[in-house]
Amino acid sequence: MAGGAASLVPTGAGLTSFCAEGAGPPLVLVHGLQVGQELFDELRRHLQATFTVITYDQRDRGATLFEPSAYTTDDLADDLAALIEALGFSRAHVLGTSFGGMVAQAFALRHADLLDGLVLGATSQAPFRAERMPVAVAELLGALENGDEGRARALLAQMAPSAASALTATGMVAPLDRNDALMRRFAATRSFDTRGLLGAIAAPTLVVHGRDDTMVPVTDALSMAGEIPRADVLVLAGSGHAWENERPARAAAAIVAFLEAC
Repeated sequence: MAGGAASLVPTGAGLTSFCAEGAGPPLVLVHGLQVGQELFDELRRHLQATFTVITYDQRDRGATLFEPSAYTTDDLADDLAALIEALGFSRAHVLGTSFGGMVAQAFALRHADLLDGLVLGATSQAPFRAERMPVAVAELLGALENGDEGRARALLAQMAPSAASALTATGMVAPLDRNDALMRRFAATRSFDTRGLLGAIAAPTLVVHGRDDTMVPVTDALSMAGEIPRADVLVLAGSGHAWENERPARAAAAIVAFLEAC
């Protein structure tokens, strides 16, 4: 499958927007919390000579269409499995970064039969642990946990006003719609914790982390790799949380070499 035009494909109860480019074994890139598949515009250029690179928008991002209801990272992992199968692949490499790395961990645990190689970037097994969570995020997750949606909306509006106002200015979506979508995505993470579980991942795994990442400590990457039996670690100098855009060529070269050896 090749071609850069975005398409929609049925995936369970929704329609998923995706783009497939390149040739070779399928490699699906799983984006983060607030940015959709455009996150990988730079990285994919360095991968598509070797792989059929598939990017897609998760629920509440981009042109993907699902009913606006609550979901978990497990549900997003199942959406990813449905996408791989809908595109006609029996197995695929999967790369997830940040929030997408959480989805990729859940996918590896739930759908090992569909997974070849795994790349986990700038992610964690328990990113929202209480001892290091920013106060605003802790308050938002607490409001969600308590079912106080009004408080959660107000907090999210304070945390991400620029995103809401920018979309309103373009006429794309009302602020409340934008905030509700982000709230559902934050809520999907509230119980995520794979500590003690990743030893079940049999796939060869590359853990990628920016040395200067201030959002997720490098120690989280080392902890993940310590649990996964077949894990290697790549720490990228001169990059932080956005390693895929700060060091795309260097990261892609390592990813290609690793996955080709799987």
